[in-house]
Amino acid sequence: MKFSKLYLLFFLLGLVACQSAEPPSTFYQERANVHLERAYIYYHEGRLAEALKEAFSAQKVYPKDHNIYNLIGLIYMDKGQYDEAEKYFKKALEISPNSPEVLNNLGSLYLVKNDIQKAISYFEKALKDPFYPKPFIAYTNLAWAYYKLGDKDKAIFYLNKALNYNPRYSVAYFYRGLIALEEDLLEKAKLDFRRAIRFNRQDMASRYYLGIVYLRLNQLEKAKKIWRSILELAPESRWALKAEEKLMTLEELEGS
Repeated sequence: MKFSKLYLLFFLLGLVACQSAEPPSTFYQERANVHLERAYIYYHEGRLAEALKEAFSAQKVYPKDHNIYNLIGLIYMDKGQYDEAEKYFKKALEISPNSPEVLNNLGSLYLVKNDIQKAISYFEKALKDPFYPKPFIAYTNLAWAYYKLGDKDKAIFYLNKALNYNPRYSVAYFYRGLIALEEDLLEKAKLDFRRAIRFNRQDMASRYYLGIVYLRLNQLEKAKKIWRSILELAPESRWALKAEEKLMTLEELEGS
Protein backbone atom coordinates (compact mmCIF):
# COMPACT_ATOMS: atom_id res chain seq x y z
CA MET A 1 0.00 0.00 0.00
CA LYS A 2 2.83 2.38 0.91
CA PHE A 3 4.56 1.45 -2.34
CA SER A 4 1.49 2.27 -4.44
CA LYS A 5 1.04 5.63 -2.66
CA LEU A 6 4.70 6.44 -3.23
CA TYR A 7 4.38 5.47 -6.89
CA LEU A 8 1.30 7.71 -7.25
CA LEU A 9 3.19 10.61 -5.67
CA PHE A 10 6.07 10.24 -8.11
CA PHE A 11 3.59 9.95 -10.99
CA LEU A 12 1.85 13.19 -9.99
CA LEU A 13 5.18 14.95 -9.56
CA GLY A 14 6.12 13.75 -13.01
CA LEU A 15 2.96 15.28 -14.43
CA VAL A 16 3.76 18.60 -12.78
CA ALA A 17 7.29 18.45 -14.16
CA CYS A 18 5.97 17.78 -17.66
CA GLN A 19 3.55 20.69 -17.39
CA SER A 20 6.21 23.07 -16.12
CA ALA A 21 8.44 22.06 -19.02
CA GLU A 22 6.02 23.73 -21.47
CA PRO A 23 7.80 26.86 -22.76
CA PRO A 24 6.37 30.17 -21.52
CA SER A 25 4.56 32.47 -23.96
CA THR A 26 7.63 34.75 -24.12
CA PHE A 27 9.49 31.84 -25.74
CA TYR A 28 7.00 31.79 -28.61
CA GLN A 29 6.96 35.58 -28.82
CA GLU A 30 10.73 35.66 -29.18
CA ARG A 31 10.65 32.98 -31.87
CA ALA A 32 7.91 34.85 -33.72
CA ASN A 33 9.86 38.10 -33.44
CA VAL A 34 12.75 36.58 -35.37
CA HIS A 35 10.41 35.94 -38.29
CA LEU A 36 8.67 39.29 -37.85
CA GLU A 37 11.91 41.28 -37.90
CA ARG A 38 12.99 39.43 -41.03
CA ALA A 39 9.58 40.15 -42.58
CA TYR A 40 9.98 43.88 -41.87
CA ILE A 41 13.39 43.89 -43.55
CA TYR A 42 12.02 42.18 -46.65
CA TYR A 43 9.01 44.49 -46.69
CA HIS A 44 11.14 47.65 -46.62
CA GLU A 45 13.31 46.19 -49.39
CA GLY A 46 10.20 45.64 -51.50
CA ARG A 47 10.55 41.84 -51.40
CA LEU A 48 6.88 41.33 -50.70
CA ALA A 49 6.57 37.58 -51.33
CA GLU A 50 9.42 36.84 -48.91
CA ALA A 51 8.04 39.32 -46.37
CA LEU A 52 4.64 37.63 -46.49
CA LYS A 53 6.16 34.19 -46.00
CA GLU A 54 8.09 35.33 -42.92
CA ALA A 55 5.04 37.16 -41.51
CA PHE A 56 2.91 34.01 -41.83
CA SER A 57 5.67 32.02 -40.14
CA ALA A 58 5.55 34.49 -37.25
CA GLN A 59 1.77 34.22 -37.07
CA LYS A 60 1.97 30.41 -36.95
CA VAL A 61 4.39 30.56 -34.00
CA TYR A 62 2.57 33.28 -32.03
CA PRO A 63 -0.88 34.23 -33.36
CA LYS A 64 -1.61 36.71 -30.54
CA ASP A 65 0.57 39.59 -31.76
CA HIS A 66 -1.42 42.31 -33.54
CA ASN A 67 1.80 43.62 -35.13
CA ILE A 68 2.01 40.48 -37.26
CA TYR A 69 -1.48 40.96 -38.71
CA ASN A 70 -0.77 44.65 -39.19
CA LEU A 71 2.31 43.87 -41.29
CA ILE A 72 0.43 41.25 -43.32
CA GLY A 73 -2.18 43.92 -44.01
CA LEU A 74 0.51 46.35 -45.19
CA ILE A 75 2.04 43.74 -47.48
CA TYR A 76 -1.33 42.92 -49.06
CA MET A 77 -2.03 46.64 -49.46
CA ASP A 78 1.27 47.09 -51.30
CA LYS A 79 0.37 44.12 -53.50
CA GLY A 80 -2.94 45.79 -54.37
CA GLN A 81 -4.97 43.03 -52.68
CA TYR A 82 -7.16 45.42 -50.72
CA ASP A 83 -9.77 42.95 -49.46
CA GLU A 84 -7.06 40.77 -47.93
CA ALA A 85 -5.38 43.85 -46.44
CA GLU A 86 -8.64 44.95 -44.84
CA LYS A 87 -9.21 41.47 -43.40
CA TYR A 88 -5.82 41.41 -41.68
CA PHE A 89 -5.99 44.98 -40.39
CA LYS A 90 -9.33 44.09 -38.81
CA LYS A 91 -7.80 40.93 -37.28
CA ALA A 92 -5.10 43.15 -35.77
CA LEU A 93 -7.80 45.39 -34.28
CA GLU A 94 -9.56 42.37 -32.77
CA ILE A 95 -6.40 41.79 -30.71
CA SER A 96 -5.58 45.47 -30.09
CA PRO A 97 -8.72 47.57 -30.75
CA ASN A 98 -7.10 50.95 -30.05
CA SER A 99 -3.76 50.49 -31.78
CA PRO A 100 -3.14 53.87 -33.47
CA GLU A 101 -0.76 52.31 -36.00
CA VAL A 102 -3.37 49.81 -37.18
CA LEU A 103 -6.15 52.43 -37.16
CA ASN A 104 -3.98 54.71 -39.28
CA ASN A 105 -3.12 51.90 -41.70
CA LEU A 106 -6.75 50.89 -42.09
CA GLY A 107 -7.59 54.54 -42.72
CA SER A 108 -4.86 54.65 -45.37
CA LEU A 109 -6.41 51.62 -47.05
CA TYR A 110 -9.81 53.31 -47.20
CA LEU A 111 -8.10 56.44 -48.56
CA VAL A 112 -6.60 54.35 -51.38
CA LYS A 113 -10.05 52.83 -52.02
CA ASN A 114 -11.48 56.38 -52.15
CA ASP A 115 -13.77 55.76 -49.17
CA ILE A 116 -12.78 59.16 -47.79
CA GLN A 117 -15.22 59.58 -44.90
CA LYS A 118 -14.39 56.14 -43.51
CA ALA A 119 -10.68 56.94 -43.86
CA ILE A 120 -11.12 60.19 -41.92
CA SER A 121 -12.93 58.38 -39.10
CA TYR A 122 -10.01 55.96 -38.65
CA PHE A 123 -7.38 58.70 -38.75
CA GLU A 124 -9.32 60.60 -36.09
CA LYS A 125 -9.54 57.47 -33.91
CA ALA A 126 -5.78 56.99 -34.20
CA LEU A 127 -5.15 60.60 -33.17
CA LYS A 128 -7.24 60.20 -30.01
CA ASP A 129 -4.43 58.12 -28.49
CA PRO A 130 -2.27 60.56 -26.46
CA PHE A 131 0.60 58.06 -26.52
CA TYR A 132 0.66 57.60 -30.30
CA PRO A 133 4.38 58.05 -31.03
CA LYS A 134 3.92 59.16 -34.65
CA PRO A 135 0.79 61.34 -34.87
CA PHE A 136 2.39 63.30 -37.72
CA ILE A 137 1.73 60.32 -40.02
CA ALA A 138 -2.00 60.28 -39.25
CA TYR A 139 -2.18 64.10 -39.51
CA THR A 140 -0.58 63.92 -42.96
CA ASN A 141 -3.00 61.22 -44.08
CA LEU A 142 -5.91 63.20 -42.65
CA ALA A 143 -4.70 66.25 -44.58
CA TRP A 144 -4.64 64.32 -47.84
CA ALA A 145 -8.14 62.95 -47.18
CA TYR A 146 -9.45 66.51 -46.86
CA TYR A 147 -7.52 67.53 -49.97
CA LYS A 148 -9.27 64.75 -51.89
CA LEU A 149 -12.56 66.16 -50.63
CA GLY A 150 -11.56 69.53 -52.09
CA ASP A 151 -10.91 71.22 -48.74
CA LYS A 152 -7.42 72.68 -49.26
CA ASP A 153 -7.58 74.87 -46.16
CA LYS A 154 -8.08 71.88 -43.88
CA ALA A 155 -5.43 69.98 -45.81
CA ILE A 156 -2.85 72.72 -45.20
CA PHE A 157 -3.94 73.02 -41.55
CA TYR A 158 -3.29 69.32 -40.88
CA LEU A 159 -0.05 69.27 -42.88
CA ASN A 160 1.22 72.14 -40.74
CA LYS A 161 0.17 70.20 -37.62
CA ALA A 162 2.11 67.20 -38.86
CA LEU A 163 5.20 69.33 -39.39
CA ASN A 164 4.83 70.89 -35.94
CA TYR A 165 5.14 67.37 -34.51
CA ASN A 166 7.95 66.37 -36.85
CA PRO A 167 9.67 69.14 -38.86
CA ARG A 168 11.68 66.49 -40.71
CA TYR A 169 8.72 64.52 -42.09
CA SER A 170 9.31 64.56 -45.84
CA VAL A 171 5.86 63.26 -46.86
CA ALA A 172 4.13 66.31 -45.36
CA TYR A 173 6.47 68.64 -47.26
CA PHE A 174 5.77 66.70 -50.47
CA TYR A 175 1.98 67.04 -50.13
CA ARG A 176 2.27 70.70 -49.19
CA GLY A 177 4.47 71.22 -52.23
CA LEU A 178 1.89 69.58 -54.49
CA ILE A 179 -0.83 71.90 -53.22
CA ALA A 180 1.41 74.95 -53.72
CA LEU A 181 2.29 73.76 -57.24
CA GLU A 182 -1.39 73.32 -58.09
CA GLU A 183 -2.02 76.90 -56.95
CA ASP A 184 0.98 78.09 -59.01
CA LEU A 185 2.84 79.23 -55.87
CA LEU A 186 6.11 78.14 -57.40
CA GLU A 187 8.59 79.51 -54.86
CA LYS A 188 6.63 77.92 -52.02
CA ALA A 189 6.40 74.63 -53.92
CA LYS A 190 10.14 74.71 -54.63
CA LEU A 191 10.94 75.21 -50.96
CA ASP A 192 8.73 72.32 -49.83
CA PHE A 193 9.98 69.87 -52.47
CA ARG A 194 13.59 70.75 -51.62
CA ARG A 195 12.91 70.17 -47.93
CA ALA A 196 11.25 66.84 -48.72
CA ILE A 197 14.38 65.76 -50.61
CA ARG A 198 16.68 67.04 -47.88
CA PHE A 199 14.95 64.85 -45.28
CA ASN A 200 14.56 61.86 -47.60
CA ARG A 201 17.19 61.56 -50.31
CA GLN A 202 15.25 58.64 -51.85
CA ASP A 203 12.10 60.71 -52.42
CA MET A 204 11.93 60.47 -56.22
CA ALA A 205 8.42 61.93 -56.40
CA SER A 206 9.62 65.20 -54.85
CA ARG A 207 12.59 65.25 -57.23
CA TYR A 208 10.28 64.84 -60.21
CA TYR A 209 7.94 67.63 -59.15
CA LEU A 210 10.84 69.90 -58.22
CA GLY A 211 11.90 69.49 -61.85
CA ILE A 212 8.40 70.59 -62.89
CA VAL A 213 8.76 73.70 -60.71
CA TYR A 214 12.14 74.55 -62.29
CA LEU A 215 10.59 74.03 -65.74
CA ARG A 216 7.77 76.47 -64.96
CA LEU A 217 10.32 78.96 -63.61
CA ASN A 218 12.19 78.54 -66.91
CA GLN A 219 15.27 77.23 -65.08
CA LEU A 220 15.82 74.47 -67.63
CA GLU A 221 19.30 73.36 -66.60
CA LYS A 222 18.16 72.85 -63.01
CA ALA A 223 15.13 70.91 -64.23
CA LYS A 224 17.34 68.63 -66.35
CA LYS A 225 19.80 68.14 -63.51
CA ILE A 226 17.15 67.05 -61.01
CA TRP A 227 15.49 64.68 -63.51
CA ARG A 228 18.86 63.14 -64.39
CA SER A 229 19.45 62.50 -60.69
CA ILE A 230 16.30 60.30 -60.69
CA LEU A 231 17.68 58.25 -63.59
CA GLU A 232 20.91 57.73 -61.65
CA LEU A 233 19.40 56.99 -58.23
CA ALA A 234 16.29 54.98 -59.17
CA PRO A 235 16.59 53.89 -62.80
CA GLU A 236 13.90 51.18 -62.47
CA SER A 237 11.28 53.39 -60.83
CA ARG A 238 8.20 54.87 -62.49
CA TRP A 239 9.58 58.31 -61.63
CA ALA A 240 12.62 57.54 -63.78
CA LEU A 241 10.32 56.81 -66.73
CA LYS A 242 8.45 60.08 -66.17
CA ALA A 243 11.71 62.03 -65.80
CA GLU A 244 13.08 60.43 -68.97
CA GLU A 245 10.00 61.55 -70.89
CA LYS A 246 10.47 65.13 -69.68
CA LEU A 247 14.16 65.10 -70.63
CA MET A 248 13.37 63.78 -74.11
CA THR A 249 10.73 66.47 -74.59
CA LEU A 250 13.20 69.19 -73.59
CA GLU A 251 15.85 67.79 -75.92
CA GLU A 252 13.38 67.77 -78.82
CA LEU A 253 12.37 71.38 -78.11
CA GLU A 254 15.99 72.49 -77.89
CA GLY A 255 16.84 70.66 -81.12
CA SER A 256 13.97 72.15 -83.11
